[in-house]
This record gives sequence, C-alpha cells and structure tokens, in this order.
Amino acid sequence: TLKIVWQLTPQEAGLVHPTDSNRFYSPFISSAQRLPNGNTLISEGSGGRIIEVTADHELVWEYISPYWGKNFKMNMVYRAYRFPYEWIHQVDPPDEIKIEPVDVTSFRMPGASPKGPRSEVTIEGTIPFQTSAALCVISDRDDKK
Repeated sequence: TLKIVWQLTPQEAGLVHPTDSNRFYSPFISSAQRLPNGNTLISEGSGGRIIEVTADHELVWEYISPYWGKNFKMNMVYRAYRFPYEWIHQVDPPDEIKIEPVDVTSFRMPGASPKGPRSEVTIEGTIPFQTSAALCVISDRDDKK
C-alpha cells in the first residue's frame, strides 16, 4: 500500500476551505520539486504562482509572474525549477538576506475603515449603498435585512 509521506493542502497553506482553496490548485501546467534542504518548490501554473515551503508548511518565499499575455489575460507558468548554487560554477554563492514579510494586519489605506469589527466606512461625496442593488448579496446583520 502507498503511504502519504508529506502533503500541502489548502488548509495547511492557510487558505479558507472551500472559499478560496481554488487559488491553491492548478488543473494543468504545474510542478513540484523536492529541494536538497528538504523544502518543496511548487509551481501553481495556471495562476502564475511559484512558492517554496518547508516541511512544516511554512512559506519561505513566493513569486507571482508579472508577465501577462497580450491576447489572453493570463500569467501562466509552465514549470519551475530551483537550481542549487553548486550547479553554477561561474559565480560564488551570494549572501542571502532575509526579508521580513509585510504585516498586512496593520496596513491601512487612507480613508479605509479602522481596524476592528466595523465592516464599512462612509466617504463624503459618494453615493450610499442601495439595498435594492444587492442582487444575490445577503447581509447577516439584522439592521441590514
């Protein structure tokens, strides 16, 4: 019988399943490579995303292809490989510098609602939300029903 030794699912990647787990899967043109340090390089081809994760599912780095097609608005990446420094004898391995991730929990846009339980902010001079235009959107708040 086969035994799963390691896997990375949307839940382990920190995505809310099933709400946004579709961002994790790519139905075609993808790849995975086990690296010498035990990490795994994964290309999510249809979304143009390449990530490296540790055995404990920690995201080491992420790259999203900025190259979009002219006729089709896609940034697909067929496959990705990570080459070890020792394969490139012409250059010395560089000193790697750790870049701290941006703290998105404290980042606020000017005019955005303050951090906390509020779900909206009113901006002077704008047209207010019309409940009749909600179409398929339903509020879970009693005062908005």
